[in-house]
Amino acid sequence: MKIIHTADWHLGKILNGHSFLEDQKVVLKQFLDDVQQEKPNLIIIAGDIYDTSYPNKETVTLMEETISKLNLQFNVPIIIISGNHDSKRRLSYGASWFMQNNLFIRTELEDFFKPIQFNDFHFYTLPFFTISEVKSFFSKEIGSYEEAVRLLIEHLKSQMDMSKTNVLIGHFTVYGAPKSDSEREITIGTIESVEPSILEEFDLVLLGHIHHPFTLSADHIFYSGSILQYSFSETKQAKGYRIFNLKNKAYSQQFKMLEPRHELEVVEGRYTDIINGEFARKSNDSYFHFKLMELSQITEPMQKLKQAYPNTLALTPYAIETQDSIQKVQNIKKLKTSEIVEDFYEKMMDTPLSNVQKSNLNQILNDMEEN
Repeated sequence: MKIIHTADWHLGKILNGHSFLEDQKVVLKQFLDDVQQEKPNLIIIAGDIYDTSYPNKETVTLMEETISKLNLQFNVPIIIISGNHDSKRRLSYGASWFMQNNLFIRTELEDFFKPIQFNDFHFYTLPFFTISEVKSFFSKEIGSYEEAVRLLIEHLKSQMDMSKTNVLIGHFTVYGAPKSDSEREITIGTIESVEPSILEEFDLVLLGHIHHPFTLSADHIFYSGSILQYSFSETKQAKGYRIFNLKNKAYSQQFKMLEPRHELEVVEGRYTDIINGEFARKSNDSYFHFKLMELSQITEPMQKLKQAYPNTLALTPYAIETQDSIQKVQNIKKLKTSEIVEDFYEKMMDTPLSNVQKSNLNQILNDMEEN
């Protein structure tokens, strides 16, 4: 069985006011051409098809046209799960009749216990979920994302047919997988990563959420990565999808790169060198984040940079980090979200939050976690 594994399309992505929709059209055209050539038996899209719960009409049209070609024109079965950027309700609209054409859109937790079967291959879908959903599902207190995943798998074990090839499709973080700036936190105030050992019941684990495709040493757990670089922390990451060839419980796999319309580049240097073109870059048309020295005497530097490099998306003053500033950042990273907000409020207002304000803050953070 040949499977194409992709995820994290983030259709409708906007970075610093710039829409990536045209860039996404370019790489999805490549993807469609590749699918025609590869002729897979199944395509798996492991979450975050959209970048927002409320995609605009043009974004939805791109998604529908792409999936329609893959499923109806190319006649390839597709399994899609929802990610933390997707709206479950919007993504699953029409899912009940899409199944008649082997288009399976899974957004609900209970679907985890209903494998999609293709002969001797069983595919278990675990779309993005909140800890609150698992608490309600089992009527049990749960403290972390890892505990939730462990509980779900424990309840699944008794009905798994271990003579079959069992594949998990999920959207979460496994320990050891580094995150980038464009990956939204799945939980607030809880540990969201999952130990690889919890997933040992499955012959293959195909995941979304992490945008880097080469992140793990576990030999049966894979991220496809995103189809484009979506933040300047991803500039050194390859982008594309994976192709798997499965035979019984054995498999081979390869990563296939997609060529972007424009690459993201981070450039550090002096303003005068940059404006005069005296710096190394892949292309003048790249999406640039300039970190520059000698900006204090320059009027409207961003406007001037955009005249020379129209795809400039970010400009920040370049400063050498001191050990003290590094330590401050490290200390902040150790704080809970509520502690960061409380500290910020006290610094700005010169008075701490009241008990009522703290209670309201915690309620807001809890509501954000559940939604």
